[in-house]
Amino acid sequence: MNKDLFEYEMKKAGFRTPEQRADAVGLSLSAYYRRINGECECTKDLIGRVADLVGWEAARSIFFEE
Repeated sequence: MNKDLFEYEMKKAGFRTPEQRADAVGLSLSAYYRRINGECECTKDLIGRVADLVGWEAARSIFFEE
């Protein structure tokens, strides 16, 4: 997961704080931090929720490009 791109795209979509971003993708704040810091893998459901918020092209770049 590209943490910087994820945060940029979510902020651009209007989710300014970590709490707003976590809530928007359906995660607790602690689970949100584990995901963005690479401590846990991102599920296909999470990828789909992010894609619904920021668009599929942005989500593809966030999750699948190195």
